Amino acid sequence: MVEKIIFDSDKCTMCGKCIEICPGNALEMGDNAPRLINSELCSLCGVCEDQCPVGAITIPSKPAAVYQATIITGDPGIVEVSEKIASLLDLKKMPVGVKLLNQQESPSPGFRKVDIPLRHCVSVHMASLGASLYLPGEMHACSAAKAALGIAELPEKVKSGKVPYMHGLAASEKIAARIMEEVPKLEPGSTGGTLVAPLKSFVDAPDVVIITCLPKQAMWIANSLLYSTGGPRITANFAGMQASCGDVTTIPLKTGKVNFSLGCYGCRSAGKLRDEEMYVGIPWSMIHSVVGGLIGLRKAMGKLEARIQS
Repeated sequence: MVEKIIFDSDKCTMCGKCIEICPGNALEMGDNAPRLINSELCSLCGVCEDQCPVGAITIPSKPAAVYQATIITGDPGIVEVSEKIASLLDLKKMPVGVKLLNQQESPSPGFRKVDIPLRHCVSVHMASLGASLYLPGEMHACSAAKAALGIAELPEKVKSGKVPYMHGLAASEKIAARIMEEVPKLEPGSTGGTLVAPLKSFVDAPDVVIITCLPKQAMWIANSLLYSTGGPRITANFAGMQASCGDVTTIPLKTGKVNFSLGCYGCRSAGKLRDEEMYVGIPWSMIHSVVGGLIGLRKAMGKLEARIQS
């Protein structure tokens, strides 16, 4: 019987990237290499094989239709912005670009069209580890995110508060319905799909840049916004609901302002946002202001690190 996934223990460094990036949560770490927890959880999407930094993973029975590795060379200016943000903030995960496509737009070359339904938060996580994804509207797995991103109307069972209340996220269905009503949304049908990838992979500027970071790194982004202007003070808009979609994609896109989010139930349970992490969403129109502010803050950053180390 042919194994679904073959792990070469001689090559494997046990870095855990394949476990982190797997959209089906199908892998766990074994004694000397990762292993498949349950064959039914694996869709043979091929992302683990493509993203393994040492080539230790082989999928013998991978269908021809699934993802084949494509190196996307982004616009030099966008690559430079990505590298500066990652370096100045000492990020562990890559800055992620998100572009919403209208119903007539086609994806840029090199983006993998996903063939299994994915949540927006899962695609953001995968992109932060290196995957370049094209999600047509019908491949978005989360109905709440589809509404926030302008792909479709919110289903009645979610809109009524029934589903959020069932998950214990509100004191009653009526209150849950109000929570869902106040989630920022784009016009239904205005979005036909999404491109979600490392920022450095974009040839054309994305709509929004999402940073997955620690609170201290988010603090420096906040400082960068005031570095050259002194104000106004920052007001974040979040509710612990629909973080990667509503908070840091839709809000920055609609307002043209940077937004901060502490995450949500979905992105922490499915999108693998860690306990210590949060999101920052930056509209592309603000990205150079943020980078300029971070460059100006290098002295302060260095002083703080020196104090921490002493």
